[in-house]
Amino acid sequence: MKGWSLCRLECRQLRHDRVFWATSLLCAAALLFGFNNGRQWQTGQDALIADYAQQSRQDFEELLNMAKELRAKNQPPAQTVAERERDPRYALALGGMAQHICRQNGDLAALTVGQTDLYNACILVNAWEVGGAYDERLHRTLENPLRLLLGRFDATFAILTLLPIAILLLTYNQLSAERELGTLALLGCQPVPPRRIIAARFAVRSACFVALTLLPLSLALWLAAPPADAPSFVAAWGGWLLVSTAYLLFWFACAFWVNSRGQSSAENGLLLAGLWLSLVVVLPGCLNLGLKQWYPLPSRMAFIDASREATIEVGKRKSALLGKYLIDHPERVPQTSSVNADDFIQTRIALDEETQRVMAPGRAEFAAQQGHQRELVERLGFLSPAIVYQHTVQQLTGQGQDYQQAFLEAVADYHQRLRAFYFPKFVQDGPEFNDYQAIPQFRHPAPADAFRRSNLPLACVGVGLPSLLLVVAGWRNMRRIRFKVGA
Repeated sequence: MKGWSLCRLECRQLRHDRVFWATSLLCAAALLFGFNNGRQWQTGQDALIADYAQQSRQDFEELLNMAKELRAKNQPPAQTVAERERDPRYALALGGMAQHICRQNGDLAALTVGQTDLYNACILVNAWEVGGAYDERLHRTLENPLRLLLGRFDATFAILTLLPIAILLLTYNQLSAERELGTLALLGCQPVPPRRIIAARFAVRSACFVALTLLPLSLALWLAAPPADAPSFVAAWGGWLLVSTAYLLFWFACAFWVNSRGQSSAENGLLLAGLWLSLVVVLPGCLNLGLKQWYPLPSRMAFIDASREATIEVGKRKSALLGKYLIDHPERVPQTSSVNADDFIQTRIALDEETQRVMAPGRAEFAAQQGHQRELVERLGFLSPAIVYQHTVQQLTGQGQDYQQAFLEAVADYHQRLRAFYFPKFVQDGPEFNDYQAIPQFRHPAPADAFRRSNLPLACVGVGLPSLLLVVAGWRNMRRIRFKVGA
């Protein structure tokens, strides 16, 4: 009997397996429920981002209209620094305007929330400073700390933890049940080797289970909202579907190998439960603890204290710093008046640059430790297919730490371009500033980079290779079944 005929026979038998269909439908419902949770979160984030973006545009337009009105009325120039900060005819007013720089969600963001719910959707940026990721000025809603600790129930969580349990429950006794029911001898009397029958049974069940769970989720993803960039969306969706299928097939391969050992149903269930606990819970937890021990991140409170102390210390040396600053930047010395060491704007620029220089080592240490942690996850993640799957899906959906780091680096680059544009104008500022078109604009990280950063081929190898080895080992173990039947 050919393999295709065996599969058709197993399909006819599977039609009467109510437990399989009920479990598969429950898993599909869990995935859709998780997708709905992720979609609601994404919708709220997108609405918040759109609101902040509109607010920034309105603030900028209001400043431009105010500048036109003041020039039309021939309003006299501002006399004090405080007046210049409120007068949009001066670069100082525009440079000090806080802009909302928002992190854009990808088309697949509804599949996984990840750790993005711990960060604000937007960061306040102007020429003087970059608001922190936890800036209180951006908080409009309160979150339950316990909910943030446990995370959200999304589709990725269901695939990562719940679907493997369902797979193991459906397949742990495919061979042992035949022995315990006394039908293994009948199975061995067939003209087809028993291992081919068991292999066809696993193949049919795995194909049906994957189709019943992932295809409805894919359909919901396509119908939820039209993608902004169709080629990028198709590539990311195809990568997600491929790695998700490989991850689910890995657990079928585990069950196939455990069944091939010829043990009882109780022993099979205990071994599979141990595998799930080790690969999904224990190893990721140990890796997380190892990251904190080997590459601990600097204390946030210590960084805040160091920043405060650096600001105070720099403030005490403002006169000396201003003199050194003007020596290093002679092009910023006013040509119309003598240098005043107490000039507020030049003093503030000098203090700001010195503070940035003092705090640079702390920021560099934090970025270096984060980089070491990401490298360690990429190196040791192949100890568990669950780690590989979660890391890859987060990169494909744009919800991983790599994309977050790319966004923060883009914000830092934008801040530096704002400083380079505004600071020379602050020194020789006047009410005739109108170079609005030359103001630097923020450049978002390219969404296509998420697919490149995911390293999909390597991830498929990391999940697919253990599956292949387990199937080969199980196939070899199945040769012993005929001897046990003949005993």
